[in-house]
Amino acid sequence: MSSHDDQLHRNKRRRVDSAQGNDASTDITSHGQLRNLLTFQQNVNEVKQGIKKFKEFLLATGQTENEGEKAKKFRILKAYCDSQISHEEEPSCFPDLIQTWNFADSNNNESLLTVVPSVLALFIKTVSTNLDFRDFGLALCKFLLKKEQLRFFNRGLTATKSKEHLISPCLRLLTEIVSFDGGAVARHLYAVRYITFKRIEVFLTPNKSQLEEASDDSQKSTLRRNAQRYVLANLRFQHASAKSDIIEQHKVIRAFLEYVRKDPRDTVLDIIKAIERDIVQDTSLSRNAKTKFFNRGNLEKLVTLYGYDRESEEPNPTGVSIAIMVSYCRRRAGTNGSDPESLPGEEDTSIDLGLDSAVYVDKYRDSVPVRNGILSYLAQTLRPDADSLQIELLVAIFKEAPELVADFFTKKTMFVSDPKPTSSWMAESALLFSTVSLPVPTNFGWKDKLPSMPPPVSVVIENILPRPLTQKTLTRCLNLNAEIITLFAVRILTISFNKLRKVLRIFNSDHGVSQSFWTQAKGKLIAEFCRRCPAMKDVVSLYKKTAKEDLQQQEAVAELLSCFYEIVPDVAFEETFDVSLVLVDILKRLDESSPSEEDAESLLAQLGSILKIAQQSASMRSMQFSAFTSILKVVVGASSPDSLRNIEVLLKTVLTENSILHGSSSFQSLLSSFGTEKPVHYQDLLGSLCEDVSKPVSPIVAAITEQWPFVVKSGGDAESAVGAWIAKTLGKLKGSGEDPKALKVARDTLVAATENKRTKSTLKKALKDTEEETSQDSNRRDSSTTQPTTSRSSNEKSTVDLEEIFGTLPTEGTTHNALHRWEKEDIEISVEQGRVADLMLCLCSEHEEVRRQAFANITRFMSKLRESKYVEWRPVFLLTGELLETVKQIGLESPVPWIVGECASNCLAVLVNPMHKLYGKVNKFLQKAPSWEPEKIPSYWIDKILLHEPELDDGYFEETNWLLDLLIKGLRTETDMGIYRRANVFERALSFYESPGPSLPSKRKILHLLYRSTQVQGSTTLITRAGIVSWIQSQIPALAGKEVPTFTAMAFSLYESSEQDRVMKWSGGSVAQAVENIAV
Repeated sequence: MSSHDDQLHRNKRRRVDSAQGNDASTDITSHGQLRNLLTFQQNVNEVKQGIKKFKEFLLATGQTENEGEKAKKFRILKAYCDSQISHEEEPSCFPDLIQTWNFADSNNNESLLTVVPSVLALFIKTVSTNLDFRDFGLALCKFLLKKEQLRFFNRGLTATKSKEHLISPCLRLLTEIVSFDGGAVARHLYAVRYITFKRIEVFLTPNKSQLEEASDDSQKSTLRRNAQRYVLANLRFQHASAKSDIIEQHKVIRAFLEYVRKDPRDTVLDIIKAIERDIVQDTSLSRNAKTKFFNRGNLEKLVTLYGYDRESEEPNPTGVSIAIMVSYCRRRAGTNGSDPESLPGEEDTSIDLGLDSAVYVDKYRDSVPVRNGILSYLAQTLRPDADSLQIELLVAIFKEAPELVADFFTKKTMFVSDPKPTSSWMAESALLFSTVSLPVPTNFGWKDKLPSMPPPVSVVIENILPRPLTQKTLTRCLNLNAEIITLFAVRILTISFNKLRKVLRIFNSDHGVSQSFWTQAKGKLIAEFCRRCPAMKDVVSLYKKTAKEDLQQQEAVAELLSCFYEIVPDVAFEETFDVSLVLVDILKRLDESSPSEEDAESLLAQLGSILKIAQQSASMRSMQFSAFTSILKVVVGASSPDSLRNIEVLLKTVLTENSILHGSSSFQSLLSSFGTEKPVHYQDLLGSLCEDVSKPVSPIVAAITEQWPFVVKSGGDAESAVGAWIAKTLGKLKGSGEDPKALKVARDTLVAATENKRTKSTLKKALKDTEEETSQDSNRRDSSTTQPTTSRSSNEKSTVDLEEIFGTLPTEGTTHNALHRWEKEDIEISVEQGRVADLMLCLCSEHEEVRRQAFANITRFMSKLRESKYVEWRPVFLLTGELLETVKQIGLESPVPWIVGECASNCLAVLVNPMHKLYGKVNKFLQKAPSWEPEKIPSYWIDKILLHEPELDDGYFEETNWLLDLLIKGLRTETDMGIYRRANVFERALSFYESPGPSLPSKRKILHLLYRSTQVQGSTTLITRAGIVSWIQSQIPALAGKEVPTFTAMAFSLYESSEQDRVMKWSGGSVAQAVENIAV
């Protein structure tokens, strides 16, 4: 028989067997059956039939739920695999299948080119969950990646794109190979990327027809989806360097994300989760690689997912995608960013130009440097006026990266149209409202603590009241008849005020040596806010024209008005607002109209705001009987006490200030009745009740004892009711901490004046346990006095480090570069940069040679100054000449007092800035005499600044700060201390501290001046001549808790640095005892 006939006979017999096998495709019970099915032969139909049965067997193995059946199938498959691997150093696997694949490639049989890689992919996927197949699976994957088999992949991957049936199986097989055993052969696959990654960007780009079909059949497998799964597998299992290389293939990643919005939901979710897991959270991936992935183009593609299929009830990828972007692009704290890199050195010889120096003026006003450049670009591409979801995205970005707020609004033009309730205008207003509502970043975005320098004002203001909200725009909104627009303006202004309050609280906190910068920045911030905020008159006008029935708007506007009075009182007082009429009207409505619960709540909220205004307004008499009692009536009758906390705080303040109560702790006991007309008289009555009073007693106790006889005289039911109230009140006053002995005396007085037995019994029970507690208190006091006072002194000394707060005493440098630095620049630059001021201070040096060189250099400077073209040369020349004349009178044999050098240096800083608030006073000082008397310099400036009005209305604080800085810097030696003593500097400074004029920074500088005196051996002088210890004792009771340790430490520092023997002799030991008891 010929070979041809034999082949026909075999084919005919196999067709009969195949038909029989069709009926029992699942009855494969041995590996031999599998081997027979997959044995290579040239009959294509037979081969395809065998592969089909193998595929069905694999599917059945994976889908079988019966564990015993599944284990049996895996054993059959394992036996077949063991017979299909050669035992060589580099084993070959599945020789029959590989030969079939080779046959298909040689004969260009596309059906076999499709089914062979498909079944291989299915096999790897099936066995990937079974550890018994690990070795065989690894051997198979490595074998498939050898050169001989790579040509099969190359054949499939180089096919025309229309032959998707040839390409997709290869991609699926490669996906399974790279995923097998957690990416065990991923390196091998990437090593032959010239084949395995060929044309991936082409496969990721769908045809137009595929895009149209995508929405019709989201479950259909496409070439793009197979390519996407392959890329995702590589991103997950490849090592860091390979993954970085894939990310840097711009064409691949761009095609990967190009049409992501048209991909099915499952694919989109897989992509998003892979980005988060394999890129964002992969610590082995370099930051540079992540940045390249999240470039502008890719971010734009991801943003298109915002709002993806939003109407569907299934899981939406929107939130996940945005969270990933914000999480990666969020601002990295811990760097200085756009703030100045370091704080200028604290040298007394420098001229403090503060934030008005050339480095800071108008910096960041038109452009803001940002570290999140990509996210900044993305924010500019969004259109919040067209999509509410994009508003949410922008707000989420601003919350995570607050630096982008100022950058966004400096570049974005908004509110260009008139305020109208259109969709675009409302969308923009919603974005602004949400942005302003964002919280103030902790430490202004720094990690551990506040920066040394304040953030730029032009950046801060954009976070509080963004640039589109100009004064003109907001004023128009307030004046429109459209309620929704008016209410928007009122609400956003209120939120802005409250945010400004929080920011100012941070600015006002203690910033050490850079406090002056923060104080100056605070003033600039308030000024910029007021420039954008509507005028007070417009808000008052809106309140007056709002209908009384519109309680919502009335409440909102009243709250806004109270913000004006509390946060920017200077602006509020420019407009007259008669708050008393408003207060009476609200009280009348609460009392007479019986409003509903909702309306009453709104009126109470409005009342709270109006009372805040009344507290700030000097023209409002808060203690007027009718208004006060009406407010009390509202408080007592209110159903919701929580809404009245602000009102109660105001009432407590009024009662305490007007001597009705000794302290606010007694307020809750006395809500039912208040009233007094003779506070001084009642103070006398309190003294007569009990002479030995250890605790405070409210004057209302005296009022009760005085008025009770008149109640008894009137008789009736009122006596019993008032008596019960008095008993309850005395008990609560005792419970709130008032003196029980005085209350007992008052109780006995009331009992003696009572005739009704029932009322008398009620009063007797008011202070039932007073006698026992009084005796116990006296016993405790007696035992406590026996303890030695010396044991307290060591424990009660404050731990405050004054040197850390105020700094060490400045010392003279060793280089004296100031003698020559002024000559290295032009005259104008040397003067304005402070180099000439440094030269002047060299006259105070302790070295005679330095003083003489400084004198000669100043003389040479004067000659150059006269010949220069410096505009302000005349006043500078006059100042320098008077300084030299003063030095001539003193002589160069001894150092010039520092107050002379500092006066010249500080006056020079004023002269170079004609806009300075002290410019006129400094010129008058120079015209006074050709030379200065050192002893009179402190007295002259104290008189001209503290005892005379400032030249400009807003110059008071700047002048006083300038004076205190001069006094602090001018106190460096004992000679300076002698000058200050003769000029009574400290007595005047302490008097100024207690006046209502100084600000908190000014008071701190006065304390700095006191501490400076201890550093130059001036403590004895302050104790014996200025009564400093008594002054500290008088200040402590009125101080806030956080300031007491500073004053206590100051007292100990003064005493310890003084001549204690002299102080002891002078005071008879009373000073030591007073210092010891200050902290008690």
